[in-house]
Amino acid sequence: MIPARITVEFASARDAREIARLSRRHIEYGLRWRYTPARIRASIRDRARNTIVARDGARLAGFGIMSYGADFANLDLLAVPVRYRRRGVGRRLVLWLEKVARTAGIAQVFVQVRKTNAGAVRFYETLGFLVIDEAAGYYQGRESAIVMGKALRPTHWPKPRAVKAGGRIVFRAPREL
Repeated sequence: MIPARITVEFASARDAREIARLSRRHIEYGLRWRYTPARIRASIRDRARNTIVARDGARLAGFGIMSYGADFANLDLLAVPVRYRRRGVGRRLVLWLEKVARTAGIAQVFVQVRKTNAGAVRFYETLGFLVIDEAAGYYQGRESAIVMGKALRPTHWPKPRAVKAGGRIVFRAPREL
């Protein structure tokens, strides 16, 4: 159950340091830190992304970053501190981002989850995401990812293409879309 005082809104530049800290602690553990405060500030300014936060008063209760293509979106990052998990905060963040994507005419949303994070896979499954692929070495060559997707409007499910961009593997919408 979501506490009544939790609000969801766009992140501001002043949130960048805390978002980066949450990413480091809850997403990027065991990896080189990529989502630094500077990168988060750039994400907040990027018109092809939405960076949102859940707030419990002045405290950050979670955040999400979604990037958008022509027909698809990718949930780049989602983190909720342990004290707010299983209280609906993560669900509320994802649903907020999906609503924006649906309004923009996006057909599919993708997310990549560490293969070892069974809890995250179950979380996304409860939101209607399906496992569609596995990407070996997705996380800096150290760990595989489970690629999950969700149709926001009727569509077929061609396999997304894994491509190198800026020295890392990213997913692009299939050419068939």
